[in-house]
Amino acid sequence: MQESERVQKILKIVEILNKVIGLNLDPFKVDVKEYVLRLKELLPNLKELDEILMDAEALRLLAGIVELQEKWVRYQASSLYVDPLIVELKILTLSPERLAEIFSRSWHPIVKIEQVTLNEMIRAANYWNALLPLSERFREEFVEETKLSTLDKEELLKMKILTEEELNRRLEELSMELDKILEAEERVDYWKIVKGKDYNETIIRAVLLAHIISMGYVSLEIKPLEEKIEIVKGGQKRQPRSLAISIQKLGEKH
Repeated sequence: MQESERVQKILKIVEILNKVIGLNLDPFKVDVKEYVLRLKELLPNLKELDEILMDAEALRLLAGIVELQEKWVRYQASSLYVDPLIVELKILTLSPERLAEIFSRSWHPIVKIEQVTLNEMIRAANYWNALLPLSERFREEFVEETKLSTLDKEELLKMKILTEEELNRRLEELSMELDKILEAEERVDYWKIVKGKDYNETIIRAVLLAHIISMGYVSLEIKPLEEKIEIVKGGQKRQPRSLAISIQKLGEKH
C-alpha cells in the first residue's frame, strides 16, 4: 500500500471522528470496533513519524468517542430514559380497553371551585363605602416648593466639615492623583476618582473635583449613549456650563 493511501485512510478516520465530537452527534453512530481494526491493519506499515502521530491522534479521538458513549449511557440511566420508539410500539400493541384502564389509573384531575361568600360580599361593600368620593379623591395637594442648594468649597468651610488647611491639602492631593493618572492615560472614569471609602468621603471628593474642574485643570466629557462620565486633561474651551451629577448612598446604583 502506498504511503499516500495510508495517510488518506487515517485522515478520513480522523475527519469523521472530529465531526462527530465537534457537532455533538450521536456517538453510537460510530463503529468503534471497526475503526480500531482499520487502524490495527494499517499500523505495521506505518514508517514515517507523521503517519504514526496521525494514527495516535485517531486512537485519541476514538477514546473520546468511547467516553461520550459512556456519558450518554450514564445520563439516560440517571434520568430513567425510555426510548420513544419502545413506548410507541407498546401503545400500538395494547387494546383500547387496556389503554382506557391505564389512563383511568393515571388520571388525577384537580377540581377547584371559586365562589363569592357572604363574608366576602360584606367586606367588599365596607371597602367601597369607606372610599372617599371621586371629587375629593383626586384633589390637587399643595406641594411646598423647595429651592436647590449648592455645595462648594466655601460651603464645606462654613459647615466646618474641613478646615481651610485640610481642604487645601486635600485639593493638592487630589490634583496630584489626577495628574499621575492622566499622565499615564488620556482619560479616567469619573466615579473611579470620586468614590471614597464611605458616602461622606464620596461627597467631599466630588466637591473637591468640582473645584479643580472650575479652575480649568481638567474637564468632564459626557457620553450619554454609553452612560459614562470621564475626566480628561485640560479645561474645555467652549462656554462653561453647570452639570448636576446624582451621588447616592454607597451600594446603590449611581
